[in-house]
Amino acid sequence: MNVIEPYVSAGSFKFGASYDEVVAALGAPRSTEKNRLSETVVRYDGCGATISSRGVVEAYFLPETDVSLSGVDVFGEAAAFRSLCALDGDPKETLGFIVLLKLGITMTGFHDGDAAQQAITAFEKGRWDQLLGEMQEYRAA
Repeated sequence: MNVIEPYVSAGSFKFGASYDEVVAALGAPRSTEKNRLSETVVRYDGCGATISSRGVVEAYFLPETDVSLSGVDVFGEAAAFRSLCALDGDPKETLGFIVLLKLGITMTGFHDGDAAQQAITAFEKGRWDQLLGEMQEYRAA
């Protein structure tokens, strides 16, 4: 089980870890590419990470991966999305993502019933701050 500890780690990905530390922990990635910010994105089966000059800044997981946060089985519990929104207490929506700032995660595909797009991403503190003004309050239906 990959456990997300908000703003600390997500499974084997530790925020601030270098590319070399990620490879030492997880082995060679299935693929590596640069994103629009020139950060390195490493992809493994069912998960991956974005690595900037500060180290790991994001880690994502897909439904084929076992992930838990605060005791909630993210992909295994039908009510996981609602539970995590309630735990956060102030869910936001922007760019097609539900952003749970208190939990340090974004979720997609859960709120709109698009199972093919389901993913959870844990992020470093401050990663979404530049978009705070654009975020809308999210109210679960």
